[in-house]
Amino acid sequence: MRPIDKGTVPIENGQPKRVGKYSDWRQDLLDRLGYCCCYCNMPLTTSPQVEHVIPKAPKPGNEQGAVLDWENLILACGPCNRTKSNKPSTSDSHYLPESHNTHLAFDYLVYRHPTDERKWMCLPGPSTHPSVKTAKAKATIDLCGMDHFREEDPSAVDLRWQYRYGALKAAERFRTFWEKQPVDRTAFAELVAEAFRGFGFFSVWMQVFSDVPQVCLALIDAFPGTARNCFDPNGIPIPRNGNSI
Repeated sequence: MRPIDKGTVPIENGQPKRVGKYSDWRQDLLDRLGYCCCYCNMPLTTSPQVEHVIPKAPKPGNEQGAVLDWENLILACGPCNRTKSNKPSTSDSHYLPESHNTHLAFDYLVYRHPTDERKWMCLPGPSTHPSVKTAKAKATIDLCGMDHFREEDPSAVDLRWQYRYGALKAAERFRTFWEKQPVDRTAFAELVAEAFRGFGFFSVWMQVFSDVPQVCLALIDAFPGTARNCFDPNGIPIPRNGNSI
């Protein structure tokens, strides 16, 4: 999960922008964060959804989030937004992309598909980083169903597991070329970043190139809104704002 910083409320005609409906923030969010889900990091190729971090219509007894406030809104894909729905989500109970260095919270692992041995899945799991709380990481995965695969609900169209695996295999192929081919390193790092913009899944690419600072820095720069304070000058992830992660 890419840690993000969308910045302060946009200015319009010299004043903080005001909107009549929350979907009016969509283009501002795309401009600040790029065309990528802020939870699972799948590319937003169609119908990017404006999502309330703290639900606008929560379950009884839970905090209600501001409906129109810039500070409570990010971008989500359909599967993440539908699964999250009105579940409570706070920085105390979950690792959130605007509050934590969420890249540190998860590892991405490959599994054989349980009902079709010809297929493979790439799914997130709690990171082994010493500061990561396993229960909190698992709660975040459950919040948006980021480890779901289609056979769990045949009526749902959720191919994140498949697209994430495709991104992993693409990243691994680029890594093979990086290791074996005599290439212009600067140009190739930019090419990797361009491929990442198409495939999405920030942390998958960062995981594959974790020991290659030049590529990590290109990946961090590839989408707007990546929280630079979550990485050191060599692209190595660090805790955010003095937090545990």
